[in-house]
Amino acid sequence: MKQKTFLWYVAIPLLCMVGRDCPAQDNFGLRYVFGTLHPGGDKTAPLQPRKLDKNAVAVINWGFIASYERYIYKKRLALKVAQGGYSDCAELFAGHTHLGFRVNFLNGRRHYLEFGFGPTFVYRQSWNRLDGYVQQTPRLKNSEHWQYAFVWYGGELEYDYKISKNIDLNINVIPGYPDFYTFAIGARYWLRPIPANRDWNKRKEY
Repeated sequence: MKQKTFLWYVAIPLLCMVGRDCPAQDNFGLRYVFGTLHPGGDKTAPLQPRKLDKNAVAVINWGFIASYERYIYKKRLALKVAQGGYSDCAELFAGHTHLGFRVNFLNGRRHYLEFGFGPTFVYRQSWNRLDGYVQQTPRLKNSEHWQYAFVWYGGELEYDYKISKNIDLNINVIPGYPDFYTFAIGARYWLRPIPANRDWNKRKEY
């Protein structure tokens, strides 16, 4: 993809997020990354010190993902920026930088289910330093100390539960389908709460 195309893809959503005409419908989030699931196991299991079984179906991780989200159409469609930093399955540093859309599929007053998609840059300290490592995926690029990849279709699935006017608790899944799924729990804080879609006509009360 050409650099100019990428710049426009990033610039237009950002301009919408900070535009003066957009009402403040923002929230900030912080999630704790706690584990990764490899449904079919992983061939590099011997290199993963915090695996819970010999095939590394379940692996313990730790780290954080911070995010900023702005709804641009009711409580249905949003734009979200996220930055993660956490341990990977080999207990080395990894992270991702993401900008994308979020669609809310639930119309409840306390329960929300969001699906996200958009460009994501992922990176980790290189596993080439580990004895016995053989790279399994051609998507990863290599430098002297890092492995990295850029994908247009990166996303997440998030369930939120409203506990107060300004705070939602959530659990988050980042899919690396079909190889892995990374899980996190956390919360988001609304600078200005907005009503559920079914209550949108009552928004003056918020």
